[in-house]
Amino acid sequence: MPKTVEASQQRALPPLHPWLARLQPVVVIVGLVVGAIALYRGIRHAIEQYLLDVGVFQDAGRAMMNNFPLYSEDFPTRSGFRFIYPPFAAWLFEPLAWMEENLMEVVWTIATFVAVFLVVAMAVHRLQLGKWWLWSIGLAGMAFYIEPLRAHVMYGQINIFLILLVCADVLGYTPRKIRGIGIGVAAGIKITPAAYALIFLVRKDWWSLARSFVFFLVTAIIGAVLRWDESIYYWTEEFLVSDRGGAPPYPPNQALTGLIARLGTSNEFAQMVMKPGFVLIAVLCLWGAWRFERAGRPVHSFMLVIMGIVLATPVAVTHHWSGVVLLFPLVFRAANKWVAGVAVLSIVTHYMGQHKIYPPEQPHYDFAFPEYFIGNAQGLVGVLFFVVLLIAAYRSTPLDTTPQATSENRTVGA
Repeated sequence: MPKTVEASQQRALPPLHPWLARLQPVVVIVGLVVGAIALYRGIRHAIEQYLLDVGVFQDAGRAMMNNFPLYSEDFPTRSGFRFIYPPFAAWLFEPLAWMEENLMEVVWTIATFVAVFLVVAMAVHRLQLGKWWLWSIGLAGMAFYIEPLRAHVMYGQINIFLILLVCADVLGYTPRKIRGIGIGVAAGIKITPAAYALIFLVRKDWWSLARSFVFFLVTAIIGAVLRWDESIYYWTEEFLVSDRGGAPPYPPNQALTGLIARLGTSNEFAQMVMKPGFVLIAVLCLWGAWRFERAGRPVHSFMLVIMGIVLATPVAVTHHWSGVVLLFPLVFRAANKWVAGVAVLSIVTHYMGQHKIYPPEQPHYDFAFPEYFIGNAQGLVGVLFFVVLLIAAYRSTPLDTTPQATSENRTVGA
């Protein structure tokens, strides 16, 4: 993997502690075993079952090819579910319609695992773990089996592909002249990734920030050229519907709206609390990312923003949490022992994924011990991890930016 230089200064990291370095063979072996099991089960599931979400994506691609409506009752859905992304996304999904359904689902599943590997590999390389390809194989294989990825594979979701586009941008693997294209295109598919542009903002990387916006506009223009009326409808009506992903109490929703609603409050109360809560988390992400970037820790900065987004959005079911695959490499280069410890705890909760402790179709939720803490562990530990990252950001020391220090710190940082 080629070395690239970030817009922000990079912290030169010392070699791993010997006992951590000695874990590499164990990580590789465990990762190969766990990854092989996850890959086998994922492909078998794709062959035997219907993948709901990518099935809708294929329907949208077919609708674009055959000039069928995307958002009306005449949308040619086989599952009964609506298409909720912009016309540009439907255009990108056209190649899915070229393939027979089973083949398409297998290809999508394999591509999902490849995307996880690439995200983990970029983070491992940025974190200077040494022999990054071995660490990447092991850590990615271990990440394949966390519950957010299991849900992602079960439904044929898109979120890890969006994280891949963003990761290439913010960790500096997109060519400098087009950096921002990843965030722009990801936001053109699903608006949420636009929030990651704040990392360019805190770096004062104005050109990448501008390119993100321009590339997003290009996606909207392409959609408008292809489907003018439906583009107008999407951006003026469909886009403004906040509960398209489901109601807050839905157990897989581990965002703060879900944690609040399952205390026994109303949906309206949870959403009302999170309106100022969203602003507060956005400000904290901006501040924390700025602190981490000044300290030469872009992976920590990225991780903080990932956590802020999944906690603050109106609904973030667990497959929206796919970005937590970064926890695996971050454990080995954590800013301090508290970040490392809570990252490990978070990994454990994501392996367990016990939100199914709640009965399906439960009409009302009330606080009950220990059910609440078991069923909401992913979200609760996510809040704890967000707080610990903010404390680490506060305690971080800015890099020396003198010319001599700048040249010495050109290597990639955490």
